[in-house]
Amino acid sequence: MKKLFTILIALFGLSACIKNDIPFPYLFGEILSISMEGQSDQSSISTEHQTVEIKVPYGTDKTQLSIVDFEITEGAKCTPDIKDMTDFSLPVHLTITTYQEYDWTITVIEDDFEINLHHFEIEGQLSARIDKDLQRIQVIIPDTLAIEDLSITTFDYSPNDIIVSPNPFEIHDFSSPVSFFFDDIEWIIEVEYDDEEIEKSGDQILYSNFQSWYYGGRNAGETPNNRKFYIPGEDFDTTPWRTGDVGAADLVVATGVRTVYPYPDKETYEYTTLKTTSTLGVVAAGSLFVGDIKGSGLRDVKTDFGIPFTDNPKRFTSTIQYLPEVYNNELDMCDIYVLLQVREGSGDNEKRYRLATAWYRSDKNMETFETIDIPFLYGNHSDLASYMLPAEDNEMMPEHGFASAQASPTHIIVVYSSSFDGANLKGGVGSELRVKEFELKY
Repeated sequence: MKKLFTILIALFGLSACIKNDIPFPYLFGEILSISMEGQSDQSSISTEHQTVEIKVPYGTDKTQLSIVDFEITEGAKCTPDIKDMTDFSLPVHLTITTYQEYDWTITVIEDDFEINLHHFEIEGQLSARIDKDLQRIQVIIPDTLAIEDLSITTFDYSPNDIIVSPNPFEIHDFSSPVSFFFDDIEWIIEVEYDDEEIEKSGDQILYSNFQSWYYGGRNAGETPNNRKFYIPGEDFDTTPWRTGDVGAADLVVATGVRTVYPYPDKETYEYTTLKTTSTLGVVAAGSLFVGDIKGSGLRDVKTDFGIPFTDNPKRFTSTIQYLPEVYNNELDMCDIYVLLQVREGSGDNEKRYRLATAWYRSDKNMETFETIDIPFLYGNHSDLASYMLPAEDNEMMPEHGFASAQASPTHIIVVYSSSFDGANLKGGVGSELRVKEFELKY
C-alpha cells in the first residue's frame, strides 16, 4: 500500500511538470480583395501597412456607399462586418482574426477634381475661346473698350462648390493675363484687342511725332541764343507745342535755360529730352505741353493749357524713358497726362469742365525705353486718384468740375513734365524724361 501511494505521488509530480507548449499556427489575416459600388479606380491594398485605399469620383457622398466585394483569408473573421457599413466619411478600422488578430484601416478618398469652365463672358466682348487642355480663355474685345476697366458678366464653372480666387466679378484690369485659382488649379484669362478690326481714325496733335523742331525765339528774327528755345514744329506761330523755356527766354536778363531739347540735335533726332534744372536759384522742370504761354519769366509766367479738339480717343500711347533723381528724400516722379475738356462761355465768364482723364505718374527708373498705354477715364471715374481731380482753385489749370461722360469735347490738354511738382518750381534736379512720340488711339 505504501508502495502504491509513492507511485501515485510520483505520477502526480510528473504531470505537474508538463507544460502546454504547442503554439497556435501562424496565419496572416489579410484582405485579399475589396470593391465598392461606383469606385473610380482599383482598390490599393497594402499588406505591409495593413491599409486599403479606395478612390471614388469627386463629390461622391461618402456616407452612402456600399461594398460589393470583400474577400479575406479563408476561415478568418472580420469585425465589425464591413458588408453592413455605408458611412466611409472617416477611415474605417477593422480586425481580421485568424489565430491572431490583425488591425486594418480602410480609407475612401475622393478623386482630384477638374475645373470645367462652361461659359465666360466680358461685357462688350467680341468672342471668348475656352481651351480646356491649356486651362486658358482667350477673349477678344473691340478697341472701343478700355482694357483696364472691363467687367465679367458670366463665369460659369463646375464643380461649383470650389471657391475661385480672386472673385471674378471684382477684377477689371485685363491689360495683362489674369490668373484665377481653384485651390491649386489655375485658369488664365487673356484679353486682347481685335487685330482685324478696322482701325478707327481721329485727330492727332500736330507735330506729336516730334520729328520736326523749331529753334528760335518768339520772333523768327531773334538772334541772341539766350532768347532762343526748342519746340516741336516748324515755326513758333504754327505749332501748338510750348515749353517752360519760352518764358525763361523772355526774362529781362534771358537765361537761355534748356529744359527741353531734341537729342542729339534736331537734324539727327532720336528722342526728346525733358530735364529738371536749377537756374538763378529756381528749380525748373522740363515741361512740354500744348497751349500757350502768357507773360514771361520763371515765376511770373502764366500758362494757358489746351487747344481746340473735338474727337473722343480711347487711350494714348507714348514711348518714354525716365531717370529720376532724389526729391524730398524720395525719387522724383514724372507726369504725363491728357485731359479732355468741355468749355463754355468766354473771357472771364468761361467755365471749363473735365470730360476725360488719362494720367501716368511714376518714379520708376527705366533702364530702356518703354511704351505706356494709358486709357481715358470718362467722367468722375472711381479710379481717378485725388491728384487727378479737377479743382476750381488750381491756378495753373482751373476747372469747374466734371462734364457729363456723354458730352463732346471742345479742348484737349497734353502735358509732359520731368518732375511732377514742377508747377510749384520744385523737383529733383537732374531728373530726366525722354520721349519719342505721342499718339492718340481711337
